[in-house]
Formats: sequence, C-alpha cells, structure tokens
Amino acid sequence: MKSKYDAILLLGLKLNADGTPKHELTLRIETAAACYQEGLAKLVIPCGGQTPDTPVSEAAVMRDALMARGVPERAIHMEDRSQITVENLLNARDMLGKKHPRVLIVTSDYHMLRAQLICRFSAHMRPSGRKARIPREEVRRQRRMEPLHTLDYVLGYQTGKFRRPKWYRKLMYEKFGIEDKVAYHANHGK
Repeated sequence: MKSKYDAILLLGLKLNADGTPKHELTLRIETAAACYQEGLAKLVIPCGGQTPDTPVSEAAVMRDALMARGVPERAIHMEDRSQITVENLLNARDMLGKKHPRVLIVTSDYHMLRAQLICRFSAHMRPSGRKARIPREEVRRQRRMEPLHTLDYVLGYQTGKFRRPKWYRKLMYEKFGIEDKVAYHANHGK
C-alpha cells in the first residue's frame, strides 16, 4: 500500500535542562508514532537541534522515544540542526530532496497554523497536519503568545526577509515578553 505522505515531520520543543522531553513534546511524539503505525508515511523526520543549555538535541530525544514506541530506526531521519520552526521545515524539505513534497506535520494544537503557513509558503511543501492535543492548563502562555509569533512570521521577521524595526522589537519582546530566538542564537553562537 502506498503511503499518503512523503514524510511525517515531528516538530521539536525545547527540552528540560537535563535533556528529558517536556510533557508537551511527549504528546507530540506519541501522535507521530501513531501516525507512523497507521501507515501514513514510511519516514519520520524529528526536527530540532541542541540548545546551549541542554546536553542533547531535540531530534535525538525524539528518535529514541519514537523507537521506544515501535518506530524502526531505519524509518527515522533526524533533522538536528534547527533552532526555530522556520529552520525545522526548511531543513526537512532539503532532506527530502523533492520538489513540493507532501508532508504530515505533527505539532501541538496551538502551533499548527503557523507551522502549516511556514511549510506551505517558506518551505514550499504540501502540508497536512495532525495536532497533538495539549491540556490548556499546561500551555496557557504559549497559547496566548502564538498569535504574536504567527504575526511575526507573516510580517517576514522570522524568515530574515525583513529586519525588525526597533519599535516592533520593543513592543513584541519587552511588552509582550516574546523570546527573540533569532537574537538569542546570534548571541550564543548558533
């Protein structure tokens, strides 16, 4: 039977300081493993690099957890260089080596819209999504901030297409408290 998708793209999430996955990431991993078991794709690409304050990459932790849930190692190709969603999807597309691949994105429910926008318009893939349902009480801040992250992408600031004006930085990163990951990684050698 032919798979519906070229790959399942499992998007990462910052790990705990000891290198273990947060509950939210575990829910994403469980969702991706279920999609693989359904036969939706023969390849799973866990996406996420190593941050300076963790001992291992997000992709390596996801690979091990996927294997523990019955996904064979040969079906897992890690994308372990990225730090943000845009990089996740661009690097995954390059790994697939195919023009306009059809992919199934697995991420948290509140993150899906932005991930699909990036996948379609920046990475030029044909996405569908499978949401990991995250308990509201666990991610209140993330749910509140996601529309602002989406706006940041739509305005072209996450892709590096445009430079953030000072007033915008002040508003988004000081007033609303969004972590400026691009500036963070530039200051920490990533």
